[in-house]
Amino acid sequence: MPASVDTLCVPPDRINEVWPHVAGWLSNAVGKCGDWTLKGIRAALDKEQAMLWIVWDGKLHAAGVTQLIVIPKGKICQVVACGGDQIIPWDIAFAPVEAYAKEQGCVAMRIEGRPGWKRIFADYTLDWVCLEKDLI
Repeated sequence: MPASVDTLCVPPDRINEVWPHVAGWLSNAVGKCGDWTLKGIRAALDKEQAMLWIVWDGKLHAAGVTQLIVIPKGKICQVVACGGDQIIPWDIAFAPVEAYAKEQGCVAMRIEGRPGWKRIFADYTLDWVCLEKDLI
């Protein structure tokens, strides 16, 4: 990733400007796995219960959504959806998100997604999987 690429948190009052450019990536991500829907992500962003991150160098390359949750072992920064260009070195792009999580007192990061993310985030452990069967 070129040095001029930045991972930025989109302020809540600017989400409407960015949303049309990232909704497709996020829709694709939630369509493949997890509990989230695009509508649910947008609602969480609008209520400021989640944060939208973008990877930008004058051109938009990727977007991700995080949510801070509290579980018995402490606060967790959970990545609920992420998508973008195939050229992004995701582990490097996520460094600012991890730094933010540490500043917020998080004890861990979590990434919800397909098993293929494990190849990219080698320093993350695969703690569990979620198997699901549609009944409708």
